[in-house]
Formats: sequence, C-alpha cells, structure tokens
Amino acid sequence: MVLAEEDMARLLAEAGAEPTPVRLAVARVLAGGDRAMPAADILARVREAMPVNKVTLYRILDLFVRQGLANRHSSGDRAFRYCLGPRLSGRAHGHAYCLRCGRMECLPAGSDLLDVVAVGRSLDMDVLGVEVRIDGVCASCRQAAGEGRSGPAGSQGPAVDGGRGKN
Repeated sequence: MVLAEEDMARLLAEAGAEPTPVRLAVARVLAGGDRAMPAADILARVREAMPVNKVTLYRILDLFVRQGLANRHSSGDRAFRYCLGPRLSGRAHGHAYCLRCGRMECLPAGSDLLDVVAVGRSLDMDVLGVEVRIDGVCASCRQAAGEGRSGPAGSQGPAVDGGRGKN
C-alpha cells in the first residue's frame, strides 16, 4: 500500500500515535511489505533509514497493534509477524503460512474468506478484528523438494515444528 507521508502522519495522529520520525519509518516498512514480517526484518529495514534500537521498535509495534495500525500474528515457529492493520490498510485480511520456510504472505485484496459483517450481525457483535491463517507448503518449498503442485505437501510433516502440544 502506498500512502503519502502526510496521509500516513495524519492516520497515525488520528489513531493516537504521535507521528515521530521512527514511527513513520516503521509504518513505511509495514506499508511497503508484501508479507507479514518478523520484528527482526522490520528492524533491519528501519535501520536502513535511521538508527533505532530493538526495545523502541517493540514499543512502537505494541502501540501500533493497540491502536489498530498493525496486526500481530502468531506463526508455527513461535515468532510473531507484523503487517498493516485495518486503520492503515483499509481492510482486514488473512494470511498464508508456509510450514517449511516460515514465510507468511498477506492474502490479496478480494480474497475474503468470510463475511465479517455478516458474522458480526449473527453474533450481535461489533467485529473489530479477525485472524485467519492458512497453513501449508509454499510453491518455492515444494519446488526445492522436487514436489509437484499436487505433491505430498505435509506428508513428511512440517520442517518447522509449530510446537503443537509442547511448552
């Protein structure tokens, strides 16, 4: 998503997040990403533009999540991934997570998996967020393993143990 700097600053301010240079840099990284990213990737990209420490980044990400500017998603490798929230992206969206390489892609606009408004109405609830994650094996991992499109995705089990049933 491409937003002008002044529009991004306005959206942050409207959400109660003062548009400081570091916050704007984090928002730009999230807006420029094609996937939900781990904090380490966000930190590296922000550091290309300016110095920032890890604690500051995590505080900004926590603020963005609280204010609806970013979404935090769990993954099978126990690392959180972050992407634009509905206040910046204008829509809720789902994700596809590769159990082998750990890449988490944002599903494209128009790939609505569920009518959130209808579900909210049926529950008599104002739905403020939805988290949908599709787990599978991506094309790159299948190709690297020599598997075809209808190959044994997951038949050998995921290379990344999602920690299911473990502490």
